[in-house]
Amino acid sequence: MRSLILCGLFTFPSLLPAQTPAPYPWPEGEKLTYLIQWGPIDAAEATFTARAEPKRESIERFELLLRSRGPIEAFYPIRTRITSLTQLLPWRTIEYIQDRSEGGNIRNRRTLPDYSVRLGRFFPAPGKAEENFDLLEGPYEDFGSMLYHVRAYPWQPGSSVTWQVIENKEPLFAKITCTKIESFELEDLAPRRWIEILGEPYGPSTRHKGWMKIWMTDDARRIPVLAKLKFQYGTFEIRLIQGGGPELDYCPDGQPISIYSESEPASTP
Repeated sequence: MRSLILCGLFTFPSLLPAQTPAPYPWPEGEKLTYLIQWGPIDAAEATFTARAEPKRESIERFELLLRSRGPIEAFYPIRTRITSLTQLLPWRTIEYIQDRSEGGNIRNRRTLPDYSVRLGRFFPAPGKAEENFDLLEGPYEDFGSMLYHVRAYPWQPGSSVTWQVIENKEPLFAKITCTKIESFELEDLAPRRWIEILGEPYGPSTRHKGWMKIWMTDDARRIPVLAKLKFQYGTFEIRLIQGGGPELDYCPDGQPISIYSESEPASTP
C-alpha cells in the first residue's frame, strides 16, 4: 500500500539546473488537499503545504500529510507525514524526513545529501546506525519537493527532461515530457488552458513501471488539479478537492468532499 500511494503522487524531481521563475507559483502557507481514488474506492487523501523555513534564507519546508479514507481506513490505516527541506537556488533537497504509520508499521527515516563530497547519509530508524551511499552528479530532490519543482519548471509543449530523486538510498529516474499546453475541457471542469505532463520510469530500476499524467493550470499558480496513473497495483486518479477555489476543486453533485485530516490532532502522526 505504501508504494500504491507514494509512487502515484504527481511528480518527479530534476537533474537539470533549477530554471525556476520568480516569484514561485505557490503563496506562503499554501495548502492543497487531494482525494486519491483507487478505481471506485476513495482510498486516501493527501494535503500539501508550503512555507518558508524560519531563519533559513531561501529554504522552503514542503510537507505532505497522507491519511487513509473509506475501506482502506478499516484494514490499512495510514497516518504519514513527509517533510522536505528544499533549497530553492540552486533547487535541491537538503533534508528529507519520513514519519510513517502505515498498516500498523511505524517507520521514522531521514536522508541528508552532502553535495560537497557527493555523499548521502541515510538514517533508517532511531537508534540504528547511519548508512552512507554515493550521490550521482547534479542536484537531487525527494518525494516531498517534486510537486513544487514541476510547478515551477518553465515547460514548453514538447519539452522533455530526465529527473532524479532520493528515495531512501535508491536513485530513481523518470523521463518527463510536456505533451501539450492549450485550452480544453478537462473532465467536468470548464474549458481553460492546461499544462499536460507525462511521466514514465527511466533508467536501471525495474521496480517502477507504468505511466502518469498530470494536468495543472497554465497561470501564475500552476495548480495541479488532476493526475492519472497506472502501475502494478492498478489505475488511480488524484483530484484536487480543497485549495483551488470553486472553479477547480472537485465537488461531485455540487457538494464539497469532507477533509478527514482536519479532524486529526495537531500532533498527527
